[in-house]
Amino acid sequence: MLYNIKFMNLPEQFSNLQKSKVVILPIAYEGVVSRGFGASNGPLAILNASYELEYFDIDYNIEPYEQGIYTEQIFKLTDQDYEFSKQVISELVYNFLKINKFPVIIGGDHSITSGVVQGFEKKQTNFGIITFDAHSDLREPWGKETWQHACVSREISKNHKLLIVGVRSQDVSEAEFLKSPEGKNVSVINAKDVFEKNNLNVFQEKLKQLPHDIYISIDVDVFDPAFMKNTNTPEPGGLDWYLLNNFLKIIFKQKNVIGVDLVEFAPQGEEYNYFSEAFMLSKLIYKLIVYKYYK
Repeated sequence: MLYNIKFMNLPEQFSNLQKSKVVILPIAYEGVVSRGFGASNGPLAILNASYELEYFDIDYNIEPYEQGIYTEQIFKLTDQDYEFSKQVISELVYNFLKINKFPVIIGGDHSITSGVVQGFEKKQTNFGIITFDAHSDLREPWGKETWQHACVSREISKNHKLLIVGVRSQDVSEAEFLKSPEGKNVSVINAKDVFEKNNLNVFQEKLKQLPHDIYISIDVDVFDPAFMKNTNTPEPGGLDWYLLNNFLKIIFKQKNVIGVDLVEFAPQGEEYNYFSEAFMLSKLIYKLIVYKYYK
């Protein structure tokens, strides 16, 4: 365990576990990644930046913190055994689901999503998953040294319908997987199609095909590098703030969102190099709470 730091530095009245509807669960896990390091530092940077957030939401004329936001201590996982780490993460998540909290998980690299989904599966099985990601992450695991964050979508699609939005990089094996019987649970909306077609109509049609209960995973590299430089696998042609938020608002209005994770933020260097991005992500978390409770 590291650091006892509260999201937005909220007073006890609005940040205690018993009364809060929302739980922020920071997991500083960085397993086997394809390139770069630093995602384990993401949770602390985002929590620190949240201290600068305004309590008032200007778009909805509300103060979402009144729902109560409890912040768990940052959980540091150093064990490189992926299967063990998944079990630990699933138990962490399930402990909060048992007491009916809405979890927002801050990673860490994208491989944590597999453990989080396992935690939800202990409570319910019929839910769909939407990931926002520059990469389809549909590679096949081939052993302990697998690039686990590149396999996460393939793994979680085994038991759930999955929609991936914002993709602009893919291996040929992933394209073949999508055409195979194994890939029947997966739909993809490429970033190019988001911009060139009527993106909301395409998205809404795909959304109708998913179950009512939805888990959302947001890999921060879904943002264009103009907005998000501090991630280890950036890709040109990504989403901006308003486009991602428009997608999120639609999901929360039409579905029952059961939880969210935010992963792959890898702050580098001094705070001034990454603060604006950490602040944007802390504000995105606050917006998720708005969309959950003020539809």
